[in-house]
Amino acid sequence: MFRRKKNDPLAAYEAVRHEDRLVLAAMLGHGADLTQARHVLHYIYELADETAAQAAAAAVADWQSTVNPPPEGYEDWSVTFERQEYVLTPESVATDAQTFAGVADAYGGRYDGWEASV
Repeated sequence: MFRRKKNDPLAAYEAVRHEDRLVLAAMLGHGADLTQARHVLHYIYELADETAAQAAAAAVADWQSTVNPPPEGYEDWSVTFERQEYVLTPESVATDAQTFAGVADAYGGRYDGWEASV
């Protein structure tokens, strides 16, 4: 039987999505201390138009958002959400993923995950 290592820094993050655990593991691999505040960004892509992008941005008012027009040759809009000095607790990681995925679904977009400074 396999056992988790003692003092596993990801043990508290068991309930978060697999892809979020991968980001956290990569951060730890680069020396991150997950108890420290950091710059965090979330991304929603494939929004049909500016109205959908603006509505998605407004739906998560406690995050700073940037509505991005489509690059030349493309049609889809996107929104980047960010926060400075944000601590990635097990609860915040799980809740944020649910929130941003729900907003993406509500406005016809696709949640593409997040990144954070190490």
